Parts: sequence; C-alpha cells; structure tokens
Amino acid sequence: MDLSDGGSSGRRNMRKNGRTRGAKASPGKTGRSAAAGRSKSPGADGQAATAAFLAAVSRGDFTAAAEALDILVVVEPDNAKLHYNHALALRLSGRVKDALAAARRARSLDTANAKALFEIAASALEAGEPAASLEAGSAYLADHPGDADAALNAARAALLVDRPDAALALLESVAAADATDAHRLCRGETLRDLGRFEEAEKAWAQAAPTLAGQILSLRSKGPRGRMALNPSRP
Repeated sequence: MDLSDGGSSGRRNMRKNGRTRGAKASPGKTGRSAAAGRSKSPGADGQAATAAFLAAVSRGDFTAAAEALDILVVVEPDNAKLHYNHALALRLSGRVKDALAAARRARSLDTANAKALFEIAASALEAGEPAASLEAGSAYLADHPGDADAALNAARAALLVDRPDAALALLESVAAADATDAHRLCRGETLRDLGRFEEAEKAWAQAAPTLAGQILSLRSKGPRGRMALNPSRP
C-alpha cells in the first residue's frame, strides 16, 4: 500500500485547493515486513526511520513522515515506492520543490508508475512550474481520461501558461457528477479568459454561495492579473 490509496488512480482524497491529497502509507520494501529477496538490510537507522514514518502517518503528521523518508530513501535509493511516498509526504508538508524532485526520481525508477506522474504534475503546479505540470498532467490523463483531480490540476496549469482553450477542454472531460466547486471556479476563470463572460457567470453561479468573495476576485481579473472588463455587467 502507498501513502495514498483508493480511487481509480490509487489515491485517497484529502483535498486542499481542489487538488488531491494522500493519506495512508507504507514505507515500500523497508522495515520488518519487507519482501523477501531485498538486496540490502535497512539496518538500525532504517528500522527506526520506518517506525517513525508509520507513527507519523498514523497521526497525520506529514512533516515527520517526510523527515523519516529523508532517511529511508538514502537507505534504499533505488526503491521507487519509497521515492513516491517521499514525494507525496514532501508535498503535503509544503516542501514542494523537494517533492517534485522525489516524484521525478520515482518515475525514473518505475516508468509504469502512473501515480508518480500524477505527483509530478501536482508538485510542479505548486512549485511554480506550470509548463512541466501541464506536460505531466496531460500524460497522466492520456491513460486516465476524465480523472477529476488530474484534469483540474492540468486546467490550472494551462491557465498559467495562457492556454485557456486547453484548460476548457480539460475541464469538459470531467463528468458532471465528479465536478466540485473548485472545477466550477476554474471553469468560470477559463471562460473569463476566453472572453465568454456570460458563460463564466453561469459557471460561477453554480458554486456555493460561501465562495462569493472568491468569485468577486476572479471576476475582476484577467490573464496574469490584468483587469478584464465585462461590458455586459453594470
């Protein structure tokens, strides 16, 4: 089991800013329950780090989990699952640039690991690398079309690189039943950037009333923060 589980892509949802967050964890092959045939023993440091990692995850302390994994990935540098868990714990604890590096390492060790590709997209978006995020997110969605979280991340990245047409296509790939208020806000923002103001208002109108302040802010901005005046509004 990975640090994230559940769902079609093996993730368990803990949302923040509309993006998928992970929850449960295992330390990969490191620890007393490691699979037979492991090439090296983790030693005392690795066993202590494994125990610290599992305890941290059980109490939802992703900062401590990331610190334990800092040790474990040194003990087993070629363990793709450890690097994936490291990436997720790092992102959840706010170390997004380190998370991006760890996700890329996990993907390089196991090119079939789609969850690592998702983490590259999510971490790159938070690390201020929207082009890299869009590239990874698009690759992930090629094999997981309609994934609501991946599509939202990719749409946000597309907006940041001034591709609202691509953002709209990504958002439209999400089934209505899977769309959240985060998708509705992003859809309105996308339509605003395309100059389709009335449609943007309709998208925002479907969001929760508690988001009125955020919608007001989105309404007043255009691409990269420029004002986008809607002549149809008073």
